[in-house]
Amino acid sequence: MSDRNRRVDAAVESGRESAEAFLSQLVAAPTVLGHERPGQLLIARRLRAMGLTPVLRDIDVEQMRGVPGWAPVMRSYRGRPNVTATMAGKEGAERAARAERAARAEAGSVNDSAAAASPRNLVLNGHIDVVSPEPASWWSRNPWSGHVSGYVDGRRLYGRGAWDMKGGLVAALWALEAVRAAQVPLRGDVRFESVIEEECTGNGAVAARFGAPHADAAVIPECTGLEAFVSTPPVLWVRVTVRGRPAYVGRPGAYVNAVERATELIARLREIAAGPAGVGATLSVGTIDGGDWPSTVPLECSFTCRVSTPSDWTVERAKREVEAWVCAAAQPDPWLAEAANAPTIHYPGFQAEAWSVDRSSPIVTALAAAHSTVTGGSLPMIHFPGTTDARAFGARGEPAIVYGPSGGNQHAPDEYVDLDSVLLVARVLARLIVEWCA
Repeated sequence: MSDRNRRVDAAVESGRESAEAFLSQLVAAPTVLGHERPGQLLIARRLRAMGLTPVLRDIDVEQMRGVPGWAPVMRSYRGRPNVTATMAGKEGAERAARAERAARAEAGSVNDSAAAASPRNLVLNGHIDVVSPEPASWWSRNPWSGHVSGYVDGRRLYGRGAWDMKGGLVAALWALEAVRAAQVPLRGDVRFESVIEEECTGNGAVAARFGAPHADAAVIPECTGLEAFVSTPPVLWVRVTVRGRPAYVGRPGAYVNAVERATELIARLREIAAGPAGVGATLSVGTIDGGDWPSTVPLECSFTCRVSTPSDWTVERAKREVEAWVCAAAQPDPWLAEAANAPTIHYPGFQAEAWSVDRSSPIVTALAAAHSTVTGGSLPMIHFPGTTDARAFGARGEPAIVYGPSGGNQHAPDEYVDLDSVLLVARVLARLIVEWCA
């Protein structure tokens, strides 16, 4: 092991108590949709403490319209900032001169190989938002406790977002702190991004990338279980609304109950999506809303589905297919089959394209080497059946890889992150930073 890697490893180890205490504090901040700011302020304070200059910026919706990857806006972005900060490498003062040399070389006036030897930058990107912990009564303890328990096989920190993905965010911060504390000189910049809305639109990552310097590579320390995600499918949120017909509830032949028709439609829709027409697709109904009084016939019922499709489908094709499924599912119902009563479809959140990274990409091989050195094993590379913010980098032609700690109960009661794995990820990322940005 080189002297610089030895110093960085020692710095990671010495920072463990502080990093774990900070993770507990971060998990205790309930950063559900619309309430991300308290967690972002904690992140900004941590960045400032290590000598960086964090930038907190609300998303400008008008500026983002039409940007690739931008999804429908679900609520105001006021007071819900992204946080970014850059640990600058030594190349900063040389950048302008290098760009000038490159331009002259392209024009044929010089033959300067220095332009081709530019230092590489790296982005560490993660999301601060978490899904709802409800029903909280299903949890063994307060979902915002940040409680640590010891087990035979290690130590776990519990709470909503502990694994998805505050454990990974803290591992990235921890790695930055260690590199800085070890005083390892870097030539390339390291940019840290803590973004909002990964769990519903991905707009936070899209906005963080907009106007940012081109990333030579990015790592997203998601809850991967020390595996690497190298591809993801298209994912959509689809909201379907069914209409009924009013009449007194005591006259069953006179009315059409929208809730009952919607539940029957869901059953047929699931069969179609799982059948030959939906090969490779998954459909899950996440919310259903209809009716406001037990003795009144509900006249509208809406349900929202999360749909993933084959990786070779575009979002536009996925929409066409979903609309065809809904139409086919409505046909057996005489009421819904009438054009005037056909279910309506809206797309309120995710419109996520498929994403992948070449397994031979330099960042993939560099991360695999760092993982192998730290853990002693090879890095598993898998297709993940969900979506991640890696697609925001893919849309800009920036190679990214998804890699983070182990844990359990993602999007479920008693979520936890394995603290030993957070340490391992911090060590891997610190080593990667040193090797990549040297």
